[in-house]
Amino acid sequence: MSDSASPSASISLSGPTDIPAVLNRAGIDHVGVHDQRLLAIYRTGIFNMLTEPESVSNARTLEIECWEAPLPSRGDERSPQELLDDFAAVFERRDKS
Repeated sequence: MSDSASPSASISLSGPTDIPAVLNRAGIDHVGVHDQRLLAIYRTGIFNMLTEPESVSNARTLEIECWEAPLPSRGDERSPQELLDDFAAVFERRDKS
């Protein structure tokens, strides 16, 4: 599970954002845990996503933590931090469109 050394990121979104819709458009599997929390599977890593105080369908900020480190795979030796950065970029690209 998660520990204090897990990489994390805080993202400020330019406006209210429907997080599940962004994940769906990017083809990223996810599951809702409650109104302010999602778990997403990106590559082989599991990311915990919190949107407090807003709901996941109307978020202005997003906290992402690498909850379960990615499994090692051939040809993809990225660190958990690099994978987190790639995952967070999905929301940055959304903000620029």
